[in-house]
Order: sequence, then structure tokens, then C-alpha cells
Amino acid sequence: MTHARPPTILCIDDNTAALETRTLLLEQAGYTVVSATNAAIAFQLFKSQTVHVVISDHLLPDRSGVELTREMKRQRPFVPIMLLSGVELPLDADHADLFITKGEGPVELLKKVADLLRCNRISGGEYVAEIRCDRRPEPVIWHYTIQHLRSPEILAWSQAASENAAIQEAKQQMRELNKTKRAKISGESI
Repeated sequence: MTHARPPTILCIDDNTAALETRTLLLEQAGYTVVSATNAAIAFQLFKSQTVHVVISDHLLPDRSGVELTREMKRQRPFVPIMLLSGVELPLDADHADLFITKGEGPVELLKKVADLLRCNRISGGEYVAEIRCDRRPEPVIWHYTIQHLRSPEILAWSQAASENAAIQEAKQQMRELNKTKRAKISGESI
């Protein structure tokens, strides 16, 4: 029997004591944690590994958390990013999926990590779709991404006004991808 791997969290903070404490908390909660003490190392880890959630301090020595978030979202827009800070929400933090203050405590941090990891997965033929809700704007927006079962590359992405609409649109798009693939295979064998 094979067991699913725990989600991987990239945790970034230049305060090594805070980083070690957060890493220990997340590992005890069952997550795999990779850590970095600056934005440059974090971005290299982000590009080279499968990361399911990023938790970053906002004030880093080589770049702000907002700048790092913007850069990471350009590379992988569907990886949720949580910014932490001891100060107020930065005005330009709109690329982050969530912003929390460090004073909210470990229970709240774990609850919010679990919320960021929660998504609805559906499959169709050789494709899988992840349905996620973005609660930042008002009204909320539902996103879906479609990938081939054996590849991390995102083949399609779109938005919908409701979870049901996102599911229906993703299913339709997966049917079309399967139909195109079958037509290509039958055309090649002639």
C-alpha cells in the first residue's frame, strides 16, 4: 500500500529562531518543510522543487515578501502564498493569497495553512483538475487548473463565478482534451 506524500511548505524568514520554530510546528503537523533565510535561496527552492504552499516573512533582507510573492506568482500562479508580518498589511500585497500577523499564533497559522491546501480535485480521462476558491476579491472567484495525470505542467486555467461552474467548465475542457488526444492518436495510426 502506498501512502500519499505530505504537502511541502516553503517557509521563508531571516530570523532563524522564528524560522526554526515555524518549521518545527509545521513538521509536527505532518507537513514537509523546506526553509530559506532570504528571497534568493527561497526562489531557487521554489523553482527546483514541488511546493504546495509558501509562507514568507514580509521583511526579508534582500527583497520584500511582496516582491518575492509577485515573482513566484509569475512562475507558478496557483501555488498559494501566505505573507507573515509583525506590522500592518502592506498596501501592495494583492498577489499574496493570505496575509496574517505573527501575533495570530500557531493554531491560527495551522488552520490557515490547511485552508490554503484545501482544493477540490476531479479527474477526467488522462487529466486532472484542481478547483480552488480565491476569497480575496469580493465577490469570490473560483479558479481551475488542468494538468495531465503524469505531468506537473498546467495545460489550462480559467475562472468561474461559482464552484459548480468551475467544476462543470473543467470537466468540459477535460472532455475536449481527451477527444483531441484520441483524434490525434487515431490520425497517427492511419
